[in-house]
Amino acid sequence: MRMKMFFAAILISGLLFSTGCQKIKSLADVNISADYTIDLNLTVLQKAFKGSTTIDPVTNSQVSKYLKLIKLWKVDNINGSFKNVSKPAILKTGTITFSSDAGTATWTTTNLKIINGGVFSLDNAQGQWDKVAQILSTKKPFTISIKGTTDTDGFTFTMSLKIATTFTANPFGTN
Repeated sequence: MRMKMFFAAILISGLLFSTGCQKIKSLADVNISADYTIDLNLTVLQKAFKGSTTIDPVTNSQVSKYLKLIKLWKVDNINGSFKNVSKPAILKTGTITFSSDAGTATWTTTNLKIINGGVFSLDNAQGQWDKVAQILSTKKPFTISIKGTTDTDGFTFTMSLKIATTFTANPFGTN
C-alpha cells in the first residue's frame, strides 16, 4: 500500500511540474497600474505644428519597483486633451506616433476642435494599443511625435496625453 502511495505521489508531482507548474505559478500574478502623462507645448506657424518627447517606462515608480518581474503589459486606454489654447482652432489633420526599435503605433485624426478642455481618445482600431504594449514591454525609452495642420495660424496650445496601462508581474519571474 505504501509503495502505491509513493508511486502515486511521484506521478502527481511529475504532472504538477510538467503541466501544472505554469498554472500554479500564474496564481502569483499581480496586475499593477502604470500610467504616463505627457504635455507637449506646441506653436502653430503657417498653419502647421510638430513636436515630440521621450518617455522612459522605468521612470514610473511601480515599473521600477517590479522591473525584473514584469511578464506582460497591456494598454487600457490613451486619452488626450487640449490646454493653454491661445486661440480656438480646428485641427484639420493630425498624426500621433509612438515609436521605438520595438515598433510603431500611429493614429490620424481630422476636424478636431482645439479648445481649452477639449478631449479626444486614441482607439485600438488597428491594434495600436498592442503595439504600444509591445514598445513598453522592452522597458526602454520611446518617442511620441505629434504633427498636424490647422485652419488658423499664429497660436499656441498644449496637447496632453495620458497613457493608462496595466502590467502583470510575478515574483517567480517572467517565464
